[in-house]
Order: sequence, then C-alpha cells, then structure tokens
Amino acid sequence: MIMASRSGYADVLVGLQYGDEGKARVVDHIAGDYDIVARFNGGANAGHTIATPQGAVRLRQVPSAVLHPAVSLYIGSGCAIGLAQLAEEIAMLAALGIQLQGRLAISDRCLVVQPLHVARDRAHGASIGTTGNGIGPCYADHALRARGIERTSFQLRDLIQDSGAVIRQMAVAAARGGDPLDAAALEAMRAAWALVSDYVISDPGYLARRVAQGARVLFEGAQSVMLDMTHGEQPWVTASHTVPAYAYVGGDLPCRYHRKTIGVAKAIVSRVGAGHFPSELGAQRSAVYCADAAHKGLGREQEAATHDPVALLAGDDPLHVGMAIRMLTGEYGTGTGRPRRIGLLDVAQLRRTVQQHGVDELFLNKCDALALFAQTRDPAIVVVDDEGPEGATRRFPAFAVDALPNHSADPLPPQLDALLRWLADTLGCRLRGVGLGPAREQMRLLA
Repeated sequence: MIMASRSGYADVLVGLQYGDEGKARVVDHIAGDYDIVARFNGGANAGHTIATPQGAVRLRQVPSAVLHPAVSLYIGSGCAIGLAQLAEEIAMLAALGIQLQGRLAISDRCLVVQPLHVARDRAHGASIGTTGNGIGPCYADHALRARGIERTSFQLRDLIQDSGAVIRQMAVAAARGGDPLDAAALEAMRAAWALVSDYVISDPGYLARRVAQGARVLFEGAQSVMLDMTHGEQPWVTASHTVPAYAYVGGDLPCRYHRKTIGVAKAIVSRVGAGHFPSELGAQRSAVYCADAAHKGLGREQEAATHDPVALLAGDDPLHVGMAIRMLTGEYGTGTGRPRRIGLLDVAQLRRTVQQHGVDELFLNKCDALALFAQTRDPAIVVVDDEGPEGATRRFPAFAVDALPNHSADPLPPQLDALLRWLADTLGCRLRGVGLGPAREQMRLLA
C-alpha cells in the first residue's frame, strides 16, 4: 500500500468564472514551488497564454509550466488528445528551445479525438459556441462505448497496441456514420502519433508513486467551474468536469493527497460562446454582436479598424463600454480569436463559487483593467453584488491608470487596495495575488 508522505501533496488550480481568467500566467508564476504540473480535463479546446520577453507562448494541451525546466509535466487520463495539434505544440516549443523529452508524461488512458469528432463538432457545435476541436463528440463517444459491435471510442493505449488497425477503424466508422472521410486528417494523425507516442506512459500509479516519494503536484484546470458539464448551465458548458474535485479522477491521484484549492478570477469578466452571463455589459445585444462576429470570422483587427475604444468608453451605452474594455484589454479567444463577451465583476457569483468548491486562495487578474472605469461617463468601479446597498451593484472610487505601480515595491492605488480588502473579506478567501498587467513581472503577490 502507498503511504502518504510528509512532504508530498497536491494543490488544484481552477478558473472561477467562464474561462480565460489567466490561469496559465498564474501557473507560470507559482510553478517553481512544485515538482509536477498536471492537466486533468479538456483538450485542445483550452487556450492558455503565457507572456514572455520573447513573445506570447500559446498552449492548448501541454501544461503551463513549460518555462520551468526543472518541473515535470503530466497529462492525465481525464484529457482528450488531439494528436496532430499536440504534435504541433511540441514542435512549436522545440523551436523555442523548450525540450519536453524526459519532462512530459501522458497517460495511456487519455481519449483520442478522431477526425469524425472534429467534423461533428463543427457541424453541430455552433449553437453552443464550441471551439470545433471535437472534444464534446469525443467524450460523448467515450460514454456511448460502442455502436453494435463497433467501438466508438479509443484511448492512447489502443494506439500503442496497433495504431494502424485503430486508424482504419476510425475511417470505417466515419464512412458508415455518413461523415466525410478526411484522409488528410487521418494521415496527419498517423504522423503525429509517431512523435507523441514517445511521451505516453502505461503506468496508472505514476503520480501516486511520485507523490508518496515526496513530490509536490499542481493540477491545472482547463476551462472553468462555471462551464462544468454538470454544475454549469446546460447546454452552454464544456464537455468535461472542470470542478476542483475532478482533479483526482482525471489527474490519476488519490484525493488523500489534496492540500488546498487555488482559484483564479479576473477583475472584469468575459465569456466566449453562448450562455447565461448576468453581468454582461450590453446584455443580449452584446451576446448577439459577439455571436455574429464569431460566425463571420471577425475579431481584433476588424474592431480596431472600425471603432475608437476611447470614445466608446466615454459613452453612455453599456454595449459600447464593453466593446471598449474588450479592445483595450485584448479580450479575444486564445485559440479562436473570437471576441469575448464582457461583463462587470460578479462578486455574488464569485462568492457562491468560492463557498461551493472550497476555494482556499484567490488570484485576481486584470486589476489594471479597473483603471478604465476612470474614463467612463460616470467614473466609478461598479461590481455586481446581490448584497449591495444599491440592490444588485456596489460602486467603488475609480483610479487613474498612471496610479498603477511601475515597480514591485510601489504601493497599490489606495482605491484598488480598499476594493481588494473588501473583496477578500466578503469572499472569506485569502487573496494571494493580483495581476497588474500581462507581463510575468506584473503579477503582485500579497501578504
């Protein structure tokens, strides 16, 4: 029996809103405190971005500790692997001088996203707002298991046994199901497997053994808890479990090693795709605008060419204020480039989420974006809070962007400091760090 070590433990980091909270930059910031950073859910539908002096590193499936060479990386059995995309990601990192050999381990229980999954997702996922990477159909076929005598789902361990036979079965299943046979995609999968197979391990006790020997693990969640397939609002959710408790299922580690849960949120809220969004600036008009832009393939460049964000910010239309915040803070999908719907910080929702999922510590990104409220027609920082004195909102004094600190020793603007102190108190959760800009050095740890 594996006995718990005095020093080995696992922490779980998850997003607390609708995704895109900046989880990767927090993982990058704290990864040096861990021996292993692991993924436990999702697939290439998760876009994680890390800002570096050499430019942004955009990840989808590889854990976000890639810039820490001493940290091992693990992709757990709860993930769905897009082989061609993962191979491209590994090659991209290699071109940046980041070698994963000996660092990255992938569970052989991970699901394989098939070309027919991608085809079905792109044909039927638009109404939900999926990324079209086949993740939902992949998980669905895993639950279905088989149609008659034909399997509908495959794991990486099936490719280890006979990759040629598996790929042929995928082609037959696509043809019989009426899906177009994507020969190029199947060939790309075959070529990608030649690269990815070197990282796959057939050892379900890998993490448990390392933690029992003293290793410290950080589980990195994909998407966020509001998009959990069960606890989120159906059908506008992702296709996997995103809540912190699932880390010990999809991450292949007994829950006895859990130490704490770390939540990541941001000071302005955003959401990609359809679904409930109570604090959205512009409400339904914003949802329709962003859906139309996504359908037409319009994004950052088109908005910059047709709108003046400073003028929009000073107007009295909430839709325009949201557009300005999106443009000035770069709120566009990492993987898709789609414009994100923008909303006020929903403290009431955040409070419930912290309580429901036992969040111990909180990182709050994009606090610098709050300075934009000083340029609005009625300069005040407005947050949504059903316990607020004005019914559903609270107002805090605004601060100018030039009041933000330039150096780590400089104090925060007193208006921001007061807001953060109130937030930690009302959430009943330690505020561990705040993001004051996108750069790595702009993450401020708090006492």
